[in-house]
Amino acid sequence: METEKGTLRETVDRGEALIPFYAYNHVWSNFTLYLHWHNEVEIIYVEKGSLVYTIDTIPIKVSEGEFIIINSGQLHSAHTICNGDCVHHALLFDLNFLNSKHDDSCQLNYLNPLLSGYYRFPTSIDINTNCGKKVIGEIKEILESYNEKYFGWEIAIKASLYKIFSVVAREGDFLINESTYTSAISYKITILKRVLNYIQKNYADKIYTEDLAKEVSMNPQYFCRFFKANTGKTPVDFINQYRIEQATKLIKNADKKISDICYEVGFENFSYFIKKFKEYEKCTPNQYRKSFN
Repeated sequence: METEKGTLRETVDRGEALIPFYAYNHVWSNFTLYLHWHNEVEIIYVEKGSLVYTIDTIPIKVSEGEFIIINSGQLHSAHTICNGDCVHHALLFDLNFLNSKHDDSCQLNYLNPLLSGYYRFPTSIDINTNCGKKVIGEIKEILESYNEKYFGWEIAIKASLYKIFSVVAREGDFLINESTYTSAISYKITILKRVLNYIQKNYADKIYTEDLAKEVSMNPQYFCRFFKANTGKTPVDFINQYRIEQATKLIKNADKKISDICYEVGFENFSYFIKKFKEYEKCTPNQYRKSFN
């Protein structure tokens, strides 16, 4: 997963330009996904196991057979909570993929409010309801179309996404954004985005807790408690994890020395870098590189 420097927004290649849609198949075991956001809508479907997604500071357990929807711009992180592997699928798409060139009723009544952020998808839908069952069915259709890529698969995916929209609209499950969050939650989200943006811009340099606290005009002690309460990690732990995430991308380049990568991502001590890499990736940097080469 890559992020654009200066923002929290991921810049992972989301497929081809003509079809801004991408599907991931993840097999996680004792894994943590660091806090981030992206412009695409993301649907998470858990095939096996269970995990907890924290979306805009609110934790949600997602168990086998269930799904959640992450709206554009929502902060989210995740960690597994099951023994053994957790298998889940992530479907990411740009809402503009479903845009119409003509202002018909579909565009005016549904897509424009979604694109503007006035409407939002519900985070979770009970899979035992009519709506939940239909959405699950369309998710499986999308996965089959994407994996097989038969002639016409793009049309099938677009049709299934429209079907999901229509089912959610029919059941009256769209949320009105202006009433989604309390002022307290909105404040937390704003603070977290500012802090994480700062980390992303400066991770290659030395970052002090005092720097982060100053960025959001907080007392350092209070800031540490605030950050831990809303991310589950201390600022130092989060920065280390983010730096290791950046290191994994650079390690795939066989021409770069591991020691150079260590310092490039902001670590000052090579032994500490190795220790943290093994802690987060469950292998050494060299072992990680060999798995890709």
